[in-house]
Amino acid sequence: MNLSINLYERPNRFGDPITQKINQLINSLTGIWFTEDVAAETCKDLMFQDLLCAESDGQVTSFLVFTCSEGSISISLMGTDPRYHRKGIGSKLLLHLFEHVKKMGFNKIVVLTVPPSSKPLYQQTVQFYEKHGFKIEKEFTELWQSGTVQLVKILD
Repeated sequence: MNLSINLYERPNRFGDPITQKINQLINSLTGIWFTEDVAAETCKDLMFQDLLCAESDGQVTSFLVFTCSEGSISISLMGTDPRYHRKGIGSKLLLHLFEHVKKMGFNKIVVLTVPPSSKPLYQQTVQFYEKHGFKIEKEFTELWQSGTVQLVKILD
């Protein structure tokens, strides 16, 4: 597989077709990882947030949406085409993000996700982030329908 990692800065602002590719991937993951409203919300988010994509032969195999909040990088959404799960593509995206944000002077990355206690499938998500040095910092019962787990990584 000929894989490239590409950075798109606020892609939807200029009508970049990458937004449509991300939406297609989100739609394929709806009902498994994402709720029905995620695709529409992400289209809006991409007007103000940046995007890293793993692409192969013109197809998006994995994506990571991120922004800055309170002096830290926040991962808003990450997803991988199920056909490419467990091939290290998500790890490559995260490592690329780590290098990118270190060059920009950031040293903290935050991600919120669904707690495995409310949706066991998300144990995989938490383990993925923990494998990359993230640590569970807080749980919020009042955020989202099922609560939220906040994971934080401090970059070296």
